[in-house]
Amino acid sequence: MTHLKLLAALAAMFAGTAAQAAANCPDVPQERWVHVLDMQKKIVNEYGFAIKKFQTDGHCYEIYGWGLSADGKKFEKIEVYFNPVTGEIVKKKVED
Repeated sequence: MTHLKLLAALAAMFAGTAAQAAANCPDVPQERWVHVLDMQKKIVNEYGFAIKKFQTDGHCYEIYGWGLSADGKKFEKIEVYFNPVTGEIVKKKVED
């Protein structure tokens, strides 16, 4: 499988709806977005989140997964939106 076909397959697998995101992300061409695999590495290695589902939502990357609670004592279910250009968290919801 060529690299382009592999990238297209990965993009299709991780693509979400084009619906407007519930977070404020910039409307920039996808060529300027952090690559999907680099973004996933950042989410796991820098933020310490475990990813259950990764998708795009409007102009944001979005994950459903788990992260450590504020006190660092337990894992909690999270929904997090990321700026696709900088990789910064723009919105985070913790499931009760």
